[in-house]
Amino acid sequence: MEKRGLGFRVAIIDDLAACRREIQDCLSRYFQENYAGAAPAVETYPSGEGFLKHIAEGAYDMVFIDQYMGGLSGIETARIIREADKFVALIFVTTSRDHAVDSYGVRACGYLVKPYSYDDFARTMELAGMEKIRSARFIRVEGDKILLREILWCDRDGHYMQIHTDRRGVLRFRLPFSELSALFAPYPQFMACYKGCIVNLERTQRMDDLDFVLDTGEKVPFSKRDKKKIETLYHAYLFDRERGDGLL
Repeated sequence: MEKRGLGFRVAIIDDLAACRREIQDCLSRYFQENYAGAAPAVETYPSGEGFLKHIAEGAYDMVFIDQYMGGLSGIETARIIREADKFVALIFVTTSRDHAVDSYGVRACGYLVKPYSYDDFARTMELAGMEKIRSARFIRVEGDKILLREILWCDRDGHYMQIHTDRRGVLRFRLPFSELSALFAPYPQFMACYKGCIVNLERTQRMDDLDFVLDTGEKVPFSKRDKKKIETLYHAYLFDRERGDGLL
C-alpha cells in the first residue's frame, strides 16, 4: 500500500533529442508548480513510426507531436493516433503555423511555436483542459471499457472480481486480483484496503471507524490491522489532491 505517483501519462514525439528534453523540462516545472510536485510518467519517441508501434486507446493522457519530422509528419501521425484514441490530448510543437488549420481536423488542443517560453508552455497546458482529460480516463477489462470516475470499489467473489459502479451496477470478471490491481496501479486514487478489496478514494466522503463511507452512502470495510497505515495514506492522498487542484 505504497503511495503512488500522479498517474498522468505523456508521450513526446520529436526527432530532436534537445527538443524532447525541453518539453520534459517544461512538464517537470509545470507539475512542480501546479500539482504538488507530482511527476507525470513520460515516454519519448524520435519518430511517429516508433510511437505508433505502442499506441492504444487510453495508453496516454497527452501527446506532444513535432510537426516536421523525417518519415511520417506530425499531422500524419496525429491522424493515426486520433483513429486509435478519440480522447487523448494532442499538442503540436512546430516552427511554423502553416498547419494550424490541419490541427483542427485531429481536434488538437494546443499549438506551441518554437522557440517558445515556459509561459507559452504553461498557457498551452491550461488551455488543454486537464480536468476533461482526467474525466475521460478508463480501464479496459476483458474488452469492457469502464470509466474510472464511475467505479466505487472492487471486491473478490470466488474466482470472480466484482467492480461496483454507480451507473452500471456490479460488473463481474473472471480474472485474478493481481491482474485487476495492475490495471489500477497508475492511478493513486485506488487503494487496496482489505484482502481482495480496492476502494476508489475519489468516491469516499470520510473514514468511519473501520469503513470508508462513499458518496453513495455505501460503506467499504478496511483492515483493522492496517488501520494506521490506511489512515496515513488516505489523508496524504487528500492533501495531495487538494494541493493538486483535483487532478488526481
